[in-house]
Amino acid sequence: MAERDRLDDSDSGTDTEEIPITITKKISVCNRQLVAAIDFGTAYSGYSYSFKHEWTKIITQHWHGGDYLTHKATTSLLLKPDGSFFKFGFEAENEYARLSEDDNHKDYFFFRRFKLILKPKLTERVHRRTVCVDETGKEYNALEIFTHCIRYLKDHMLENINKKINGEIKVSDIDFVITVPAIWDDTAKMFMIAAAETTGIQKEQLKIALESEAASIYCQYMHLEGDKAPESVGFQEKMATGFKFMVIDLGGGTADISVHERTPDGGLKQVIPPSGISWGGTRIDDAYLQFFCDLLGDETMKTFKEEFMEDYLDLFRKFEVQKRSGPTATSDSIYIRIPLSISEILDDHGGIVNVISSSKYKDIISFEKKTLKCKVPYSEFEKLFEETCSKIRSHLQELFQKSEVADVQTVLLVGGFSECYIIRNMIKDEMIDKHLILPEESSLAVLKGAVYMGHVPDAVTTHISNYSYGVQNWPDFDPAKHPAEKKLKVGNQDRCRDVFMKFITKGDKIKPGQRKCYILEVLKPEEDILECSVYFSHSPDPKYVDEKGVSKIGTLQVKLPKVEKGTPIDIEEEIIILDTEVKVTATELHEFNEFKKTFDLLSADMFKEE
Repeated sequence: MAERDRLDDSDSGTDTEEIPITITKKISVCNRQLVAAIDFGTAYSGYSYSFKHEWTKIITQHWHGGDYLTHKATTSLLLKPDGSFFKFGFEAENEYARLSEDDNHKDYFFFRRFKLILKPKLTERVHRRTVCVDETGKEYNALEIFTHCIRYLKDHMLENINKKINGEIKVSDIDFVITVPAIWDDTAKMFMIAAAETTGIQKEQLKIALESEAASIYCQYMHLEGDKAPESVGFQEKMATGFKFMVIDLGGGTADISVHERTPDGGLKQVIPPSGISWGGTRIDDAYLQFFCDLLGDETMKTFKEEFMEDYLDLFRKFEVQKRSGPTATSDSIYIRIPLSISEILDDHGGIVNVISSSKYKDIISFEKKTLKCKVPYSEFEKLFEETCSKIRSHLQELFQKSEVADVQTVLLVGGFSECYIIRNMIKDEMIDKHLILPEESSLAVLKGAVYMGHVPDAVTTHISNYSYGVQNWPDFDPAKHPAEKKLKVGNQDRCRDVFMKFITKGDKIKPGQRKCYILEVLKPEEDILECSVYFSHSPDPKYVDEKGVSKIGTLQVKLPKVEKGTPIDIEEEIIILDTEVKVTATELHEFNEFKKTFDLLSADMFKEE
């Protein structure tokens, strides 16, 4: 095809003539009885939900984590030796610890923090052959692992809901939202969709939401929760048209940052694409483990983990509390209780005192035999956080160098890792000239925001395109700009084949439902079928549809009418960009027959075996 005259090159609306909408008057557009969000985190996972008729009233599950209640369970999975599901969360950790005590654990599969396998910029496509490695080094199919976890959370939620309302809510009564980090590519998102669909959740009732975007939506609507925090009301009062704010979401696996601006229609538009880095709370846990390896020896910690799993898990659960606690006014040290099992392991090596005196910490860390506690200077404890703080600080400084972000004055800090006092103080110091807001229950911002997104999906009205979109075009051949190998004669005319005719550029701001419309000339009207293909590219300026980085989204077949030789046929092609879909309508303008097709940008077809 060749472009003749562009019919329409505008989006579906404007920012100037829309009537402001009061958030409190919004109604849920949920298609089912309720919206449920699953926050599948690196370290912790959980769910929340609310019913359509009272969508601002979000219900969150509590989990028993040893001696305390939490809003999320640990992202831990225990499978039986045959690969069937056994336990999830704290129960998985406790059961595996019991099995380890009797040395009965070796045939079981125990996974922790496996979400990191879906890291961004994968060198190979994530598919059904991707594996996770359990705590003892055994491999298992990753898709099945993620499926087990989503199924457990889904079933646990259904049971919980029906107990509360004494009803019979089914999976088909729920719209689901599953959150993912902003730094994930579409391949990883497709992986999550495939796992969810395997549990019985249908594609049409499932939405994938960016964690950073969900957190922003929560901050916009958090005042609806009542008088939990006066700063939430103050933040809402600032939400006039043009108001910009940044949300820093610090989780277990990633630090995600988003910047949004209030639009005249009461929604939000992305100021810059959501960004993030793989430096979250688990990096501190890794540093904590390395601290003990340096203090007590690699072999000691290896034996400790293999033979005393219950104590090992308890050591890190207590560290979670220490991460959140600040120094006391009367002490400049922190005390870490060493499990008795470690003391027993080191008895053959002269005891803990002897081992510590041989470590690099011999001059700064002491051990009290009666209490089994190590005395560690706060300054040394804070070193565990140095690299992560540096990475997050550098990323924030880089963002504020952008002209679009330089004028942002309000910053909200959310996420479970934001409750760590060292990280929080670092952010406070970095944002000394900003208005920093610390919402209550900040660890639930993503989860609750995801529920809101299910009820009011138009909360973010303008996104920044991650790709360039276009169609295939065969314009007149121009030797000054077209390579010779692309030259092809069609009739009596020299054409350039495979040209990428772009209608959206990577980085463009687009609205859901934005449309592009073209009139295209059929170059071979004598043929029966014309194939109208749509492409996307990672490049902002692709030249040809067969170059590296360009992929075909799909093809719409148009049946051409029978015409006399030499009779021209034009095609009107309309393309509508939705959240995760592209809708194409082609109308041949001879007999005005219309052809339509919708292409799924996050299709499970990506997982077909190669």
